[in-house]
This record gives sequence, structure tokens and C-alpha cells, in this order.
Amino acid sequence: MARGCSPQVLLPGIAIFALYLSSRYSFLLFHSLVELFRVVILYGVFVLAWHGRRWSANGYLLVVGIASLYIGALEMLHTLAYKGVGIFDGFDANLPTQLWIAFRYLEAFALLIAALLVPRRPNPYVLLGLFAASTVALAYTIFSGRFPDCFIEGQGLTAFKIQSEYALIGLLLAGLGLLWQRRAHFEPGVLRLVAGSIVAGALAEFAFTRYASVYGRANEIGHYALLLSGMLLYRAVLVTGITCPFDLMFRELKAKESELEQRVAERTAALIESEARARAFAENSPSVIYLKDLAGRHTLVNEAFERLVHRTRSEIDGRTVFDLFPATSAAEFDRNDREILGQRKAQVVIEALEDSGGRRIFESIKFPIVDETGAITGVGGISTDITESFIAEQRYATIIRASIDAFVVLDTEGRFVEVNDAACSLTGYERSALLAMGVPDVEAQMDPDAIRLTMQRVQQRGSARFETRWKVCSGAVRDVEVSIQCVGENGQSRLFAFVRDVTERKAAVARIDYLAHHDVLTGLPNRLLFERMFAAHIAQAGGSHAALLLCDLDNFKIINDTLGHVVGDALLAVVAQRLRQCVGNEGLVCRSGGDEFLILPAASGAPAAPVEAIARILREMTAPFHVEEHELVTTVSVGIALYPRDGSDFETLFKKADTAMFQAKEAGRNTYRYFDPAMYADAGERLELLGQLRGAIERQELVLHYQPQIDLQSGRVVGAEALIRWQHPTRGLVPPGRFIPLAEDSGLIVSIGAWVLREACRQAVAWKDEGLSRLVVAVNLSAVQFRDGDLYGTVVDALAESGLDTACLELELTESILIRDAEGILEIVRRLKSLGLKLSIDDFGTGYSSLAYLKRFAVDKLKIDQSFVRDMANDAEDAALVFAIIQMARSLGLKTIAEGVEDAAVMERLKAYACDEVQGFHFARPLPAPEFLAFVRRTEGAPAAQTVPVS
Repeated sequence: MARGCSPQVLLPGIAIFALYLSSRYSFLLFHSLVELFRVVILYGVFVLAWHGRRWSANGYLLVVGIASLYIGALEMLHTLAYKGVGIFDGFDANLPTQLWIAFRYLEAFALLIAALLVPRRPNPYVLLGLFAASTVALAYTIFSGRFPDCFIEGQGLTAFKIQSEYALIGLLLAGLGLLWQRRAHFEPGVLRLVAGSIVAGALAEFAFTRYASVYGRANEIGHYALLLSGMLLYRAVLVTGITCPFDLMFRELKAKESELEQRVAERTAALIESEARARAFAENSPSVIYLKDLAGRHTLVNEAFERLVHRTRSEIDGRTVFDLFPATSAAEFDRNDREILGQRKAQVVIEALEDSGGRRIFESIKFPIVDETGAITGVGGISTDITESFIAEQRYATIIRASIDAFVVLDTEGRFVEVNDAACSLTGYERSALLAMGVPDVEAQMDPDAIRLTMQRVQQRGSARFETRWKVCSGAVRDVEVSIQCVGENGQSRLFAFVRDVTERKAAVARIDYLAHHDVLTGLPNRLLFERMFAAHIAQAGGSHAALLLCDLDNFKIINDTLGHVVGDALLAVVAQRLRQCVGNEGLVCRSGGDEFLILPAASGAPAAPVEAIARILREMTAPFHVEEHELVTTVSVGIALYPRDGSDFETLFKKADTAMFQAKEAGRNTYRYFDPAMYADAGERLELLGQLRGAIERQELVLHYQPQIDLQSGRVVGAEALIRWQHPTRGLVPPGRFIPLAEDSGLIVSIGAWVLREACRQAVAWKDEGLSRLVVAVNLSAVQFRDGDLYGTVVDALAESGLDTACLELELTESILIRDAEGILEIVRRLKSLGLKLSIDDFGTGYSSLAYLKRFAVDKLKIDQSFVRDMANDAEDAALVFAIIQMARSLGLKTIAEGVEDAAVMERLKAYACDEVQGFHFARPLPAPEFLAFVRRTEGAPAAQTVPVS
């Protein structure tokens, strides 16, 4: 052995030289020796890490050490699978290459995970399980053929293998970076060894990226670097697990020895100082301090004791209480002393001394005196004169017991120390039960943390006054007002609290406030409260958009007049509940008066945002209301004013929403309108139109246009829907949507409707004379005609006056007509049906479509609303709904007619669905009577398949 060369250097050098010689003799031998050395080193790392886990504080090396057990297993498989060894000759060179990549990935990830876990110490058994599972999974993946190929005979290394070498370098350097970040948790020497091991491993991988052949220089250098990596890691574990603990143990022993010496010196000085302080305390204490032996003789007293008995210390030593105090008091003192000796524990007792100075009360802390063997050698005591406070407490207690308010005394932990009769009455608990409880047992509003915080604040501030809620014995909760005062300090504080029951007072105040701001009938906020809430919402929104909705029930007056105010009020209550459900918890609903409701939808956002909320309201309000055994149906008309576009204050927005609501009413009800400045001018125009409409019949300004109704299978015109138009002398042709609502609101619809019936019947007879004998004319009816006019008489007169066959007249009713005052409407419909005319339901599907009503009213035809028909070729939901209506009608023996047919695709779809009749712009617009006749003549001359639409 060379001089100065240690075994730690010489032995690895000899091993590496031997490996070098073997590489020149046989690469297989070289490879096997390198890998076997590595496996032995890895198992050594595992053994050292496992046995050093109890005293080593380095969790990093524990993770790496446990992982080494499984890395060595995979590396051993790699060595045995190498071509030429003969263990796995059934496999090609791909298997050892796959095993190589597998154990290198496991090693790189182990180093990375270990760095991530620093400074924590994971459970070693969990690590054993995790790495075992990972190893089994890798081995299964390789031997089952699921692992990517790393070497292909005739082609060499795969792209996956080469890329994996670079990926391994990245993982190792990432682990090195994390290790450097956590370097404060490592001994410098260990850190250098571990870092060197990682760097050597990364260099090995880099060498393998230069891989040219099995016998190449890069392959040989890579194996040397890999072996060096294992040796450095072994050295790091050895230093951490063996050398460092003994060095640390020696340093700790020296430190503890020095610390012990210092503590002994400090304890001695403290004892001397403590004895001096105790003597000074005893002598200067205002309390009476004394010690006695087992016979009751005084062995030690302080100056306060001397003053109490008016004797010197020499006169007191060796005397008993019977020698120093009156007999009655001495007997009490002696009895208490013997009780302390018998129970062998300290106690606090109240003692009375009666002498020439009067009666005095002492609070005495008495305790047994024990020697070093545990034997009792006497009794000691500290007695404090509490005469004045005792008398004051007695007087105070008398006042407290008579108080009508609950009074409680609490300790600093919130436990009840004393309670009066009123506290028992308030809580419902007996005094003994209440004294075993504390504030947390009765507090219903604050959690334990809040109670503790309140106690601390009271002690800091001295007093407090607040309201809270208490749970009483019955389970009820009472509102209480607490006035609390802290008395005392230095851990002897007491909290004195008066507790007043304010439940009824708060309920009365809340009721008054509720009545002042809420509608009694519906429970909704009234307009006053809503206005405040609206202003608060606007302020909180910071100038963003908001919408004010004014909803008015349609035809509520009819319900009130026919069924009474009790039913009307009940309907308003359930309407309010439904509106509240529509807007949700974040929206606001208010009953502003009568049958009007104000709504502020949640999160109004942009100007168009409330449309979704309004659509939900309109949809939900069409469902029937079950009120007082009545099934009622009503709709709402909604006016909308937008903030800040339409106004910046509530009153302005309310007025404009009211104007918009009336526009919705005129638009046919059950709809909504936004406020438009033109509405003010429109209101004046409506008044002018209404005045001019009153004489329109006499001035012969009203005319009827007729829209053809086509049999879908034959293409023949089988009917005509009579549609009214107003030919105004200056305004031109006024559309029905403009003047029909005015006519309905004013009642003029009754006379106008009668004129329409007479004119339609007359025209039908005229067409019959022209040869159109099979044509049926359809006339729309208004709900007002059922309610205010003699509809039956009007129909009979029109038929009699014209001479029209009743089978050629069809009356169209809307669903809303049928569900209002169902029994009264049913009687009128039955009488009309008895005449032999036809009945159809207009706009079917847009209202409350009830099969029961179809059966009871014995209608002949359903008219499918154009809102479903117009886009059914492109909208699957509309198409499905139309198909369902047609199938339902066929099953009930009813005909169907679809309105709003505007193109051939829709017509073909309806024909495929077996719809009976159609009408719409695809065939013809509503035509004056002469043009209608010409249209019929043209279509009769064309084959059914070639019917030409007329615009």
C-alpha cells in the first residue's frame, strides 16, 4: 500500500483498474462486473439507510435508500438479460435495453421525489410499498410487451430510448436543482456527495447519448460514471447514517453536561432568592400567616398574626388556638385544622372570630405540611380579613335576589357562579342545574369562540352592554339584553351580569316595523320599502343598468266581481308567491297596490337582460291558480323602465313603467313593453283613434279581408278567415292590432263584432251565389263579446238576416276565453253549437291547452299558432310540438289547420304530418272579397299538385 494512500481511495482505484482491464478482455465481463458492483452498492445503500432511519434526521437519504432496493432489483434483471449471459436467451437485445431505461427512470424519479419531500420524513413502510408497486408495474409492462421498444435488431436504438436518455438528464438536473434549494437541511459534506452522485449519473446519461456501439468509448465511460454515482451515494448514506450520529451524540453529551452545570448554578441561586422573597412576603403580607405542628402548637407566624392577637412572637410560639382566641372561635379553628389533616389536601374555609373588637370574618386557605418522606408534620394557613366585603355581599345578595331582572355571576371561563331567582325563571332551570352550567349552555346566537372573545373584551374594557339570544329549558329561544361588569383582577375576576328578557318588546317593534313596510295581504314589501331597497340597489350597482318592472293582472276585476273579494285577495296572495319564486332570492318583488306588482330582477346588467326574467314570469303566470276550490287563470301585462336610460329616480321610472304597462295591455295583454318616449305621443293618438273609431261603422270605414284556407291534400280552398280592416279616410289602412285593443278596452268590440258577423255571413251567401257552395267562413270572437254582449242572439240574427247555412259558419275562440268563467262560457258555447255551426280553437298551444276543455266544449278544429309553424322546418322542437298537436287532434277526432305557412318546406312538412288545412302568405295574404273570389277561381282551375302561391 502506497504511503499516505487511504483504503477509501486505494480500493476503489484498484476496482476501477480491474474493470478497465476486463473491458479490454471482454465487454460482457466488463458490463457484468460494473452492473454487479452497482447492485452491491445499491443494496449497501438500502441497508445503511434502513438501519440508520431511527437516528438519521435526513429523510432524503431514507427515500433514496429504500428506492435503491428496487433499483438494484431491476438493474440485476438488466444484467442477467444482457445478451450472452444466458439467463434470458429467449429475448433479444430489446429486453436489457428496456430494463435499463426502467431502472434509470425509477432512480431519477426517486432522487426527484426525495428532494421534494425535504425536510419531511415519510413513513418508510409506505415508501417500501410505493416503490415495490412501481417496480412490479414496470416489470409487468416490460415482460408483457407493453413497454415501448428501445432496441430493434438490425436498426439499433429507437427514438424512445434516445429521447429517454435526454429526459433522464433533465430529471436528474431537476432533482439537483431542488436539492440545492433545500441545501440548508444537509450537512455540507453529505450535500457534496449527493450532488456529485447526481452529476455523475447525469454525465453517464450524456455519455450514453453519444452511444455508437457496445464497444464504444462513450458506452465504457458511461458505465464508469454510473458506478461512480453509486459509490458517491453510498458514501453519503454511510456518512449520514454512521459517522454523523456518533459525532452528533458526542457534541450533544458535551452540550448537555454544560447545560446541566448551568442549571444547577441557576437553581441554587433561585432557591436562595426564593427563600428571601418568601420571608419578605410573609412578613409584609396583610393576611395572617401561620404554621402549626400536629399538636396544634404554632411554630411560625408573621407580623399580621402578632397584631391580630396583640402578642409578640415569643409569646405565640408553642401555644395553641385555645391559648390565643376565645373558646368558640378556637373550637372552630381547631375543627377546620383537623379536617385538613384528615383529608390531606388544601381547602378554602370561611371562619369567624368573635372578640372584644366584634365579629370579624376571615377567608382562610389551609393546607397540610408534608416533609420529604411524604409524612404530614403539621398544618399551615393564610387568613384574610373579608369582614367588610362579606357584609357588603350579603346586602348586595339580598338586593339581587329581589331583582325582577335575571342576575348571574360568572367566572372568567363563562361558568355560572351565582344566580338569582329571576335567572331561574328566565331559563326554566333549577338553581342547582343552572350553577352546573355556563354561558355556552344557554347561548343561542354566539359560538364558543365568539363567547370567549366577548369575555376577554369585557375583562379588558371593564363593562359591556349588548343583545343576544338564550336557549331556555323548554327549547325555546329568548331575546335578552345583557349588561355586564367585570370586578377584580389578577386571575380572580368575576363578571356580574344583569340579563333582561326583551323578547316581547323586540317582537312588538318588529311587528310595527313589518306592518309599516310590508303588504299585510301578500307579505311582500310595500311601495315605501321597495323604493328604499331600489335606491340601495342603484347605489350599490354604481351606475350600471337596472330594470323596473310594473306587472298588472289581466282581467282581475272580472274575478273580483264574479267570485268576490275574498277569492280575489286569495288570488293576489298566491300570485305574489309565484312572482317571488320567479325572481328568486336575489330579486325584489313588491305589491304597489290593487293588482299591481313592482319587480326588480336580479343582476339586471345590460338593457336587454330582464327579458329572461320577464319570459319566466309570463310563462309561469299562465299556469292555473287553485284558490278557494276554484281553478283560476290570469295573465300579466308588464311595463319596463330602464335605469339610467329612462330616469335616475324611482318616481320617474315608476311613471314610465306604468305607461309601458298600458302599452302592453293594448298590445293584447299577456306581454311586455319597454318604455319608449313615443308612448306619450302614442297615448294621445290612441284617444284620438278611439274617438274616430266610434263612428267608423256608420261611416262605412270598416272592411273585411279574407285569407284563404287550403285543404292540404287536395289543394282546394275550403274556407276563408274573415279579418277586419279599418280604411281610415286620412290614415289609410289601419292594422287590426292598432284598433282592436282599443275596441276591446272601450267595449266597442261588441258592436264591431256584430258587424263582422253580419258582413261575413252576407259575403258567404254572395260567394255561394257565385258557385262557392262548400266554402266555410271563419270569424274570430272576443272575450268581451262573451262577457258584455248577447253573443248567441247576435249570431242567430246574422244567420237569419243573411240566410247562410249554419254549417258554413265557423267561430274561432281563443283558449283564454274558454278558461274564464268556464261554466258560463260553456253554456253559451253549447247554445251556439246547437245551431249547427262549427267551432275552432285559435292560437292553440300558446295558452293553457287543456284536453278537458276540448272535450267539454266539443270543438271541431284546432288552429296551430303561427309561432310554432313558421320555423318548424328549421326548429326541431317546433316541429315536434306541431306533430304532437296534429296527432292529439286526430286521436280526438278533430281537424287541424296551421296558420303562418310561408314557404314550401313548411307546407311539405305539414303534409307529411297529415295536417288537414293550412293558411298563410305562401298561398295568399288576406284579400278583399273580389280578389279572394278571383284567387279561388284560379286555384280551382289548377291541379292540386300545381297550386301556385299568390303573394
